[in-house]
Amino acid sequence: MPLYSYRCEECAEFYDIRHGFHEETNHVCNKCEGKLNKYYGHVVVAASCMPTRSITDFKATKAKYDNQCADMPAYKRLVQDGIQPPQIDGSAHLEKHGNSKLEIESGHVLTPGVFKKENARLQEALGPG
Repeated sequence: MPLYSYRCEECAEFYDIRHGFHEETNHVCNKCEGKLNKYYGHVVVAASCMPTRSITDFKATKAKYDNQCADMPAYKRLVQDGIQPPQIDGSAHLEKHGNSKLEIESGHVLTPGVFKKENARLQEALGPG
């Protein structure tokens, strides 16, 4: 049975009274014999009733956690090697697929064909280095 709060109209005294959901109550105040009205000042809502709890994507949350577990060590290794990725997220991908320091520091990995073409252009313009 739910517990309801009541407040006296006359002296504002509070009472907690347990009764069924559909029951009508005609309680009176013990102090002044005034009429008691339901008081809705302390409403508590369980977290499980919130709408966001019903649409939680647990697979995506687990995948994000797994990525974070792989990204932090990769980020630390890159920083120890003197390379600064733009952020921790995606550092494992950059470490594995990045062909140059510039790619890793920019956060954009080029496909192998594009990398060779761009690298050749850079060497033409800047000379071997």
